[in-house]
Amino acid sequence: MHASAQVEMQTFTVTVEFSSGGEPYATETYTVEATDWYRAQRDAIEMSVSSPYDNSRIPDLTRRVIAQ
Repeated sequence: MHASAQVEMQTFTVTVEFSSGGEPYATETYTVEATDWYRAQRDAIEMSVSSPYDNSRIPDLTRRVIAQ
């Protein structure tokens, strides 16, 4: 017999900052359903690759989660 534990999903608001050469130029906020803050951050970073701010023509593009 296996004990089944349900993992409760929570709603997180995660802001991702886009930078070029270390200089921030945009932020985008995502609403993410996840089990914890770590997964919410990871999911938001994954979602940010579809952002119009994620453009291969932007030099030295980086993204980071802004702590909330």
